[in-house]
Amino acid sequence: MYEKILGVFVLAAMLAVPAMASAADPLPDGFIALSESEMNWADAKAWCEQQGGRLPLVGGKESLGKADKGTPIDGFGAVDGPWPKGLPSRGGVRYWAGTANADIPGLSFIINDLAGIVRALSVGKHDELRRVVCVPK
Repeated sequence: MYEKILGVFVLAAMLAVPAMASAADPLPDGFIALSESEMNWADAKAWCEQQGGRLPLVGGKESLGKADKGTPIDGFGAVDGPWPKGLPSRGGVRYWAGTANADIPGLSFIINDLAGIVRALSVGKHDELRRVVCVPK
């Protein structure tokens, strides 16, 4: 019984989420480039520079301890705000932020979609692979 209920819930959730866009699709306002592949943090920063932009900053800072509700994120709006329409989010996509964790060296913020809500967590190890979206400098 539990599996049947869970299956219906998962199916309903999948149907409610729009198909994931690709880097070839137009980007929402506030973004200038979207990678087709995942990259580590250093490569993501360099790629955005090559595109004429930078990684989004959390709270407008290059280093931050934590991001509370309402903390602004370049291009994304703010923590706990609505996910930007047209930006890929389906399937657990996580994007690198240009903001490093001020308390733990080697970690940076990642930006992800939690049921249509913007989340920013400082748990991304610099060598992990994440999607990349760039904002203007």
